[in-house]
Amino acid sequence: MAASETVEIAIVGAGVVGLATALRLVADGREVLLIDPNEPGSGASSGNAGTIAEYACMPVGTPAVLRALPKLLLDPDSPFSLRWPALLQLAPWLVRFMRQSLPAATRANALALAGLLADALPAWEDMAGEAGLEDLLRRNGCLYLYRRESDFAAGAGGRAMRAGFGIHQEVLTPEEVAALEPGLPATAAHGVYFPDSINVTDPAMVMRRLLGAVSARGASVKQAEITGLQVEADGVQLSGPGVRIKAGTVVIAAGARSRALAAQAGDRIPLETERGYHLEFQTDAPLLNRPV
Repeated sequence: MAASETVEIAIVGAGVVGLATALRLVADGREVLLIDPNEPGSGASSGNAGTIAEYACMPVGTPAVLRALPKLLLDPDSPFSLRWPALLQLAPWLVRFMRQSLPAATRANALALAGLLADALPAWEDMAGEAGLEDLLRRNGCLYLYRRESDFAAGAGGRAMRAGFGIHQEVLTPEEVAALEPGLPATAAHGVYFPDSINVTDPAMVMRRLLGAVSARGASVKQAEITGLQVEADGVQLSGPGVRIKAGTVVIAAGARSRALAAQAGDRIPLETERGYHLEFQTDAPLLNRPV
């Protein structure tokens, strides 16, 4: 049996959420141990669109998505796919998803997301100053494009909700889209521009600098897999292959692996995985001026 380590605060997961949490805690003088089975910041946090998406308050489940589900399931080119053998296992989650896609639930969820995202931009500005990320932040907005008038019309409800939440957005004509992004082919029927949004130019570099900042301030990093979590009277016992850690407080920031750990703490989270990909291309000059 592995010898048990003791730490004030253990953070399970060293992606952007874990690293950002660690940065705030070490700034407050807390003892922090980051635990991840992989290199810190090497997962989904290192390969993504890099948008600080304060505008992205519309949940995945909406009435429009609910209406489109049959077509999405049957279309071989659809971005939505379902492994039919897993249908029985997914059924409870799918039922909850459909309920949360009804109009009243959609608005409540959008309002909750908007509240969570409201402080995202100033929080990232503060973190950039603390961790030396200023040169990696780009402050020139984000652009949604719609190829068809029908797609643009289907997004009217979302635009109305965002406007009601005070999110700055501008509807653009094809000519205005071309002025912002001359490198794009003229295929957009409409665009929606979010001028206040910022993005990071290199997510992987952001992770490396965050790791450097938390390490310089005294946080420790342990490469290990945590599979067990037991809440005890005087703290939390974490365990995994060859590792046992006793922590006064545990932060679960393990992405898709968080559900199983949270369940051991008594929290049932309706979390399912979403497959994602990213491709990087080497170009002589940037093709886009902002996320599109």
